[in-house]
Amino acid sequence: MKSLKKCVIVLTLGLFVSVELFAEEEIKSIYELNITDAVELAVSNNLSIKENKISLDGYKRKYRYSWNSISPSISASASYAKPVAPSEDGDDTKTLAGTLSLSLSPSLYTTMKTAKLNYENGKLSYDTAVRTVELSVRKAFYKLLYEQDNIKLQKQNLASAKKQYDQNLQKYNQGGISRLDVLSAQVSYENQKPKVLAAETTYENDLASFRQTLGIKQNSEVKLSGSLDELLKIGDISIEDIIAEAPEIAKLEKQLEIAKTAVLASRFSAYGPTITGTYRIQDAKTGDADDTKTGSVTVSVSIPLDGWLPWSSDAQTIANSKDTVKTLELQLEDEKTSVLVNTESYLRSIEEAKTTIKSLEASVDLAQQTYDMTLTAYSRGTKDLLSLQSALDSLLEAQVNLKSEAYTLISNILDLENALGIPFGTLVNNVATKS
Repeated sequence: MKSLKKCVIVLTLGLFVSVELFAEEEIKSIYELNITDAVELAVSNNLSIKENKISLDGYKRKYRYSWNSISPSISASASYAKPVAPSEDGDDTKTLAGTLSLSLSPSLYTTMKTAKLNYENGKLSYDTAVRTVELSVRKAFYKLLYEQDNIKLQKQNLASAKKQYDQNLQKYNQGGISRLDVLSAQVSYENQKPKVLAAETTYENDLASFRQTLGIKQNSEVKLSGSLDELLKIGDISIEDIIAEAPEIAKLEKQLEIAKTAVLASRFSAYGPTITGTYRIQDAKTGDADDTKTGSVTVSVSIPLDGWLPWSSDAQTIANSKDTVKTLELQLEDEKTSVLVNTESYLRSIEEAKTTIKSLEASVDLAQQTYDMTLTAYSRGTKDLLSLQSALDSLLEAQVNLKSEAYTLISNILDLENALGIPFGTLVNNVATKS
């Protein structure tokens, strides 16, 4: 009995150790990602993309076998007849028959073309799904970089406030300053703590969403490789040498082509003849008589006439198909205008962000000089604590605004690349190459 208890205890401890090691292994999942790694990870794990891939495979399969309407129809039959009341000549009859039938109609062409266009449209939808995920990942990646910088700046401000508080407390204990200056420094220090906590909370929430987008576990550690400082060096953005095909325009053009094929298909259905050829062979044997073999070839032509009646369903189908074509043509023209307007808008926003960045860089330099000079003056007693705190706040605000504008710049560039349908990173790499 004692040995059994020992075994149970050993097994239980072993189980706890295994669970602990497994949990520790789970926590040690670390992802060191640059922007390219993050995109590849998200694309490989995203459920929406996987669903679109299944749909695309279905369109591809239909396109591959879209000719199957001309596949011959083959049938075979056998029968055995025995008289219920046998007579002098009532012998059993055995029959074997086979039929081969083939139909041809103009609809075969539109069926195959529609299958091809649907497959191509499916590829556009799949590419759009991938680009949507990639755009989301890239924006989230740069936003996390901004939030990391924001946390760093807020912590630096907190450290400066703490240092100032400690120095004032020391001066107060030596009788150099009043209790009010100490309390003011302490208030400034305590007020900075919630700002750091808020920045960290925002970062953790966005990081959790980022893990979900990447399709990795929430207890995984994510380390991002990159810096917003690289974006501050972006020069002029030009799209003159860029070969662009806006995704929305491409999709509407493909839908318009499908709609025009549908008009042709409805016309074929309403007016097109159908030719059917049938070959039948039969082998019959009755009693001891010789086999009787017969065969026949039948060719028939069927021409629908309902399409000539303007109130018929076929005629209405043709009219509705034409209406769809007209609607898509209007949508295509409107989308071309929208892409042009959006492109110009993004370009203006990019230039605005670049101009703002230059001003903010100058503001950071001035704020840093102001703070350094104010700190020196405060140490000499020629500036009060309020002036020092105001200079520190101005410096922090200028630094945060600069990082925020860098994120705004890359967001506008990503939106422009998405609107033009060019690979993400094209404009930034193009600028980097030229510079």
